[in-house]
Amino acid sequence: METGKFQVVCQYFMPVGGGKVWTKRMLFHPSCWLERAIVELESRPVIETRGRRPSDLNDAMKEARNKILRRRASVVQRLDKEMYGEMRPVKLLHLTQMLDALRVEIELYGGVPESWK
Repeated sequence: METGKFQVVCQYFMPVGGGKVWTKRMLFHPSCWLERAIVELESRPVIETRGRRPSDLNDAMKEARNKILRRRASVVQRLDKEMYGEMRPVKLLHLTQMLDALRVEIELYGGVPESWK
């Protein structure tokens, strides 16, 4: 390395076992650091694993699916209110039939969510 030039310090920590750590310290010139960084990035492509998987549905299908999800949430809310209220059997039967119909209806728009099963 040349005297009086800027350098980038890179330090690697590798666990060896038993709580011990092996360290490797490397010094680079900024231009060498960029070349090394490009080589490292090309050798290990980044695959995004955070968040939800993107949906394969187009916008119209997403909108229709969201309407079904909102209708189901409304039916579940009404069912919950009925269960802790008057408990009319005819009304309970009607609401559970609506839930079954919504389950069949959402099959066309990406399948039934896990939370519905």
